[in-house]
Amino acid sequence: MLAALYGVVTGRAPDMLRAYLLAVLVQLVVVNTLAEFNYLQATFIPFFGIPTAVGGVIFGLGMTLAVGCVAAIFTRAGEGRLDQIVAALAFAVGAWASDNWLVQPLRYLLRGDTLITSLHRALGMDRWVVIAIIGVAAILWVIRGHRHPYQCGWDWMQTGIFLGAVGVSAWVTSAATGRPYGLGTLQGSDNLATFFLERDLTALGWNLFVVVGIPIGSFVASRLHGKPPATAFRSKRILPAISGGLLMGLGATLAAGDNVSHGLSGAPLLAVSSLTFVVAMFAGAWAGIRLGWLR
Repeated sequence: MLAALYGVVTGRAPDMLRAYLLAVLVQLVVVNTLAEFNYLQATFIPFFGIPTAVGGVIFGLGMTLAVGCVAAIFTRAGEGRLDQIVAALAFAVGAWASDNWLVQPLRYLLRGDTLITSLHRALGMDRWVVIAIIGVAAILWVIRGHRHPYQCGWDWMQTGIFLGAVGVSAWVTSAATGRPYGLGTLQGSDNLATFFLERDLTALGWNLFVVVGIPIGSFVASRLHGKPPATAFRSKRILPAISGGLLMGLGATLAAGDNVSHGLSGAPLLAVSSLTFVVAMFAGAWAGIRLGWLR
């Protein structure tokens, strides 16, 4: 998602943003249809008001320091990027520490009120009317883009459709395990730290396996497609990587979700919490870029 925002801020072709919106559109239609006919239970992440927005801004700032969102740092960690491995580990520890000691006091300090609702409910409109309006507007903008490979890989349309399909499959497989939600890395990262730091076997589960699977899949894909080994680690990247990971862990825990669980899974449900987080996250990342934190 950082790449999507960076393309917009710098005036480059917004291919990554188009890929993201297309992935959201795929889930917007399919997941809501499955929920409409009771094939799965689609739940919302709670909206905490100011804490959700503050968490999004903190997360966005952390993205610029880590040079990537959570999905990106786990993916690049699998490619062998040592700074991204450090950022991923810092995110897991930050989420674990925040969940244990920081979040509840911060939510109380910021006077967050819990609200579980969606955009169409808040507006008092039929879900499918809102979906149709958003879907048509997004499609009209998305289809204007020219298709060309991104960094010698897939173009934005292939990426968006496949990512949307992965998101749908996550809803289905997750529901089969009794977990009524889609993709997300916050809980799995928290569980990863819990497993190693507390030696708690109950942390093993769907969420943790998804997180562990990201760098494994990235490693396999990079080797199969001849991606060159990662560049040498630069010592000056240590502090920003750790700081970015910790900030993302704090921000995500404060908002009860990261850019994946909010931006990719919650946004298609039109959850107020997720839409607020995404806007605040982009604002935080924009501020970080303008401050020159992205190196």
